[in-house]
Amino acid sequence: MEKDYIIGIDCSTTATKAIVWDKKGNPVAEGRERMQIFTPRPEWVEQRAEQWWEATAKAIRKAVSQINPSRVAAIGITHQRESFVPVDENLNPLRNGILWVDTRATSQVEKLKNLGGERIHEITGLFPNLYASNCKIMWIKDNEQAIFDRTYKFLDVYAYLTLKLTGRLVTTWSSACPFGLLDMRKLCWSREIMEIIGVREDQFPELVSPGEVVGKLSRKAASLTGVAEGTPVIGGGGDGQCAALGAGVVEEGCASLNLGTAVVSELFSEEYVVGDTFRTLCGCVPRTYIAESVIGGGTFTLNWFVREFGREEERLGKANNIFAEQIFEIMAAKIKPGMPRLLMVPYWKASLAPYWDPFAKGIVIGWSGDTGRAHLYRAIMEGIVFEQKLLYDGMEKSLNKKIERIILLGGGANMPLWRQIVADITGIPVLIPHTFEVTCLGAAMLAAYAVGMYPGVKEASKRMSVFEEEYKPDRKNVEFYLKIYKKVYSRLFIQIRELVDEFTRITLSEKDNA
Repeated sequence: MEKDYIIGIDCSTTATKAIVWDKKGNPVAEGRERMQIFTPRPEWVEQRAEQWWEATAKAIRKAVSQINPSRVAAIGITHQRESFVPVDENLNPLRNGILWVDTRATSQVEKLKNLGGERIHEITGLFPNLYASNCKIMWIKDNEQAIFDRTYKFLDVYAYLTLKLTGRLVTTWSSACPFGLLDMRKLCWSREIMEIIGVREDQFPELVSPGEVVGKLSRKAASLTGVAEGTPVIGGGGDGQCAALGAGVVEEGCASLNLGTAVVSELFSEEYVVGDTFRTLCGCVPRTYIAESVIGGGTFTLNWFVREFGREEERLGKANNIFAEQIFEIMAAKIKPGMPRLLMVPYWKASLAPYWDPFAKGIVIGWSGDTGRAHLYRAIMEGIVFEQKLLYDGMEKSLNKKIERIILLGGGANMPLWRQIVADITGIPVLIPHTFEVTCLGAAMLAAYAVGMYPGVKEASKRMSVFEEEYKPDRKNVEFYLKIYKKVYSRLFIQIRELVDEFTRITLSEKDNA
């Protein structure tokens, strides 16, 4: 029996997904298993690390139950980034895993900034922030000393799953870099940064390249997953980098743009570069890099709008078996240049790069008696893309490379209007992939390369990624949006930032005094 299938595993925040792919990048079978999240205190977000494995094993078993398991050639893994768990000498978790979205370590972030924020940024590619793992490890040291003293290893999700699958303690450059402890140029753990954090190199797994065979499936793991014992397990990467690989972002000038709950964009780079509008991560193509920008409020903001202002459209949508968002999209598409409209700055989840302003809030200008809900809906879509253009301008300047095409991903990529808005505001052609499950596909591409289906990771990506549609910028719309961007949007928040921040401080202080 030919071994012509690859399993891609995506252990994300709320569920594990296992998809069986053929060598051309077509999905063959799928299994999913949900996971529970705990919020024991405000700003704390945790998960049982054991559940990462339990959900993964069940998802794999569901997927392979639909195929002949003997056709599986290898297993590739991608995962939620920054999430980690400390384990003891018996490799048992000492506490719940702390997830990437956890924001408890505010004081530790400030401490890191004061100890050398710019130096940390230069070495690790990450300016000190609430999402990186390094500040949360410091939090454990400051608040759970007994656990910190007993910690044998700190394991990211990839390391934990590989341990369960193969028995080996190992992680990859592209899985480990969000720890904020990696020397990105040398591709090794940074002793300098570890001394600042207060940890040792031997408390972390061995580092290997993505696309490397890291071990073989153990007998116990085989019995739980339904995959043959001895099946190769491959070095993977974080979900963002694997999504970029799965979308075919393997050449300079190419970017992926994920219109999800948050808006995340990845640009391919052969060289290590840091900048103010992005963070730098290890790419899934070995010894390459990914420049990544993040906007906190993506489809989150559209969902907020529908929840607060779209009850009638939700009722109509249910009656006609469509989403309320589709109704608003039809309404918003009728708003053309020259008609009344609104402009929004999309800081519904504060501001990340380039301002890193926790007091920033959303801004809407242009209200009049001629504007309504559809105008605000369109302004949300446009505002998010204006912000992305602001980030792209900074990224292009830092990388000294022009973006020539954008591959659109995520739930927002299902909206034709938003696709065209992205093309028109950025002035860059937009491509739509044949599947939006590109994160799992990226893990499968690494596995396909590792077992010899393709001669390189880039070749695997190019052969297994297919694009179904292209949206080209409309020249008149590009000119219209460019005027708004240059004359208003790019200057708006800077002009009133002090007032916005002061307003936020006043309202927060009144809340505390209430």
